[in-house]
Amino acid sequence: MNKKTSRETHLMNMLNSTGHITTREVVELLDISEATARRMFSELEKSGKIVRKYGGIQLAGHASDYSFELLEKVHTQEKIRIGTHAASLVNDGDTIYLDCGTTIFQMTLALSMRILNNEFSSLNIITNSIANVQAIAPQHGCTVILVGGIYNNERRDFSGALTEKYVMPFHFTKCFLGCDGMNATKGFFSNQFDISSLNAIVIERSAASYILLDSSKFDRCSLISYAQLSDVNAIITEREPDEPLLAALAEADTSILIAEQANS
Repeated sequence: MNKKTSRETHLMNMLNSTGHITTREVVELLDISEATARRMFSELEKSGKIVRKYGGIQLAGHASDYSFELLEKVHTQEKIRIGTHAASLVNDGDTIYLDCGTTIFQMTLALSMRILNNEFSSLNIITNSIANVQAIAPQHGCTVILVGGIYNNERRDFSGALTEKYVMPFHFTKCFLGCDGMNATKGFFSNQFDISSLNAIVIERSAASYILLDSSKFDRCSLISYAQLSDVNAIITEREPDEPLLAALAEADTSILIAEQANS
């Protein structure tokens, strides 16, 4: 293991324990300059492992320190591709559920353009995300419902027992969910207990379920699993997974929908 790899491994071990660390702490613990630390942060952020914040870094998707605004800047082009593809799957007459999170938000932006272009005569959108609601400009025939509950300002969403009770009566033709990790044997993960519980309920009430995730989430376990691979119809991502995840998805009869490049 070379010096650069050793430093990165040491840094990730520290982050896995603390969730976040300051630039000064990294400089002192690794005995490197601030310039070297910043270069390391930039490379790790591009790989999707960390998110830079004022004065330091944090694990991407860290449960206790989530920031919608920070994560919105990570893997942005991949999220736009995935969100645009997901929005193309919505049909006239659908009743859909949109999860919270930055990848779903990109889907919402793409879907809003379709709504503005009058592509739907009837569409029902149910979501727990204020960010999603603010992104949609509903036209005639398009109904947007924001489910209430306990508000999380960092995530800009609602969750908890009241939210779960609110979605109980609905039947969704399609649901579109995010995730913080996907594993061949343990399924789809979330860093949030309340969102995990809500997503599991939504899947039970959906005729078709789609998980939106970029490839940085492949083979990653997070806090809690909310669904097995066989519980969803398809994943929407920007590239095909490697083995054995690819084989596990095939065995579970879960389709892989690859979002194309915007200019292709």
